[in-house]
Amino acid sequence: MKTTYVYFGQKGYFNTPGVAITSNIATLATFAKDTAVLLPPTKANSVSPSTLAYRVVHVAGDAVTDVRGTDYTNDFVTGELFSSATAWGADLNQDDKQIGQVTELTSASAYIAGSADGVIKVGDNTATGGAVGSDAASGFIMTTADTVIIEQTKAGDTAGNGYGGVGGAFAYPMSRFLGANPVAYAKTHYDGTVLDQTDLYFESQDGVGGSAIIRLIHTAGKYPEIVKTMEALENCGIYDRAVTFYDLDINGKETFLGGSTLSGNNDLGIVGCWRTA
Repeated sequence: MKTTYVYFGQKGYFNTPGVAITSNIATLATFAKDTAVLLPPTKANSVSPSTLAYRVVHVAGDAVTDVRGTDYTNDFVTGELFSSATAWGADLNQDDKQIGQVTELTSASAYIAGSADGVIKVGDNTATGGAVGSDAASGFIMTTADTVIIEQTKAGDTAGNGYGGVGGAFAYPMSRFLGANPVAYAKTHYDGTVLDQTDLYFESQDGVGGSAIIRLIHTAGKYPEIVKTMEALENCGIYDRAVTFYDLDINGKETFLGGSTLSGNNDLGIVGCWRTA
């Protein structure tokens, strides 16, 4: 019997609460394969984030003065100046964070990453940024009301492009599709989009009767559309090639299947995609 194969590339995504500063450093939560699939490589405070396969983005959850390094002048999402009274409704300085402001940490000394667990440590914006090396230009003082998002930006074969090294991509026959499970996520992307999680189950080929799980992080409320998309895949009649559900290439280009119309657009609002087991 003919069956369509569906291909899933990988995009790691880690959405975690901000943490309080201790000894001039904020140590973020530990990465896990199921919850992020990212394991960033060792990063010293001399390595530019532009050379990495992921970005670190800070979203302000409260208003605090004098916390942002001088390297960061514009909102990552809107492009507005942080000092803009017109944009933020107050005549505050560039280093004063306001609720909703989004800062990409682009300075080399803003953070480091551990070699064993990929834990990211962000230094504050004082002259004594601790072991991280941050200073008044590159650091950021976060609070527990904030959110930090670590997002994979390109594929590859080095650590940080996949958990423990090689980026993961998988193809499954639709004849092995078992079902889709909506999972409570209750988090918000840096652009303000509320997110949900859906796990897609496929019969495993390991010979022990288990299941493989493809985890999707996507725009909230899209679960019914995801179910319809899987139905459309089952009935699409494409047998001469695998159909790409999602992919992220080595240049950062994303490919989307789309929703139930198979539009080729990001109709589902996917921000993360990986196999958990």
